[in-house]
Amino acid sequence: MYVILFQSGKMDGYRYYLFYMQFAGWMMDLHLSTLMQFIPLFPVFGGYCTGVLTQFFGIDDSFQTTYTAFTICLVASALNSCFVRKHQAISKISSKYLLNDIPYIIVIFLLNFYPVVAATLLYLSMLSKDNQVILVKEVYPNLVDNFAHLSNYVVFDSNYWAIIFFAFIFFGCTYTLILIVTTTYSMFRTLEDNRKHISSSNYAKHRATLRSLLAQFATCFLIVGPASIFSLLVVIRYEHSQVATHWIIVALTLHSSANAIVMIITYPPYRNFVMLWKPNRSFRFSTTQRSGDMNTRIHTERSFAVTMTSSRS
Repeated sequence: MYVILFQSGKMDGYRYYLFYMQFAGWMMDLHLSTLMQFIPLFPVFGGYCTGVLTQFFGIDDSFQTTYTAFTICLVASALNSCFVRKHQAISKISSKYLLNDIPYIIVIFLLNFYPVVAATLLYLSMLSKDNQVILVKEVYPNLVDNFAHLSNYVVFDSNYWAIIFFAFIFFGCTYTLILIVTTTYSMFRTLEDNRKHISSSNYAKHRATLRSLLAQFATCFLIVGPASIFSLLVVIRYEHSQVATHWIIVALTLHSSANAIVMIITYPPYRNFVMLWKPNRSFRFSTTQRSGDMNTRIHTERSFAVTMTSSRS
């Protein structure tokens, strides 16, 4: 986070969107690795939570599960916000796809309101404690004694709100993919169409930032993949789901670290700072070298012309 705030150079407000994405990932990792861990109960469509929030603060498992969904969706919203902000910056070159201030604010607000709606839908889909007990007695009568030893747990049912929640999550994943594909194509197209109208250094900076953002998007599969596998294991009632969940949580908590590493490696100013190189040395190398070669060529041509003129006279 330090390199984003203090080693971004002239990145305008985009650095704060990158900081927002890293902070959202850190919140998810902290919650899943330190504050809580969800343990599924085979063959029940549910489980219970362990960790600091349960043992020391006694927070209800329903709230912890809801907050888990909120943090995961927040990472996706932060990523979408980064793409929209970068698209807005590149669109200023030609003003072709540039949004006005009010539409831009509305888009950013809706993107970041998505986690709130998703978490609310998940919380509404959860059964009350009394209904959970009734469901266990009706569907899993042989497990009633086992559930009696648990002070707190969560059991899900395929109700109206649950269907809306999964449909909303599917919509969010589809929308994220479409948004990233369309904005990426638009940004690369704008850069190529206006390459002659911008300086080489600005062109190189935009390209480097965009490549870094796409690489960070690839790390989101550490969230989508484990979350999809977890949902599949719950649906098929996998016998060793408890063990599998441990590895799924490990994969989820790797996202923030992987995202930070990819961001540093793929963006030259950050990489130079971490590797203790001179600031922006390699980042300016390609453009500086190109300018140097051009100046050398012009100087050579002028010297040759002067020599030919002198020889003729």
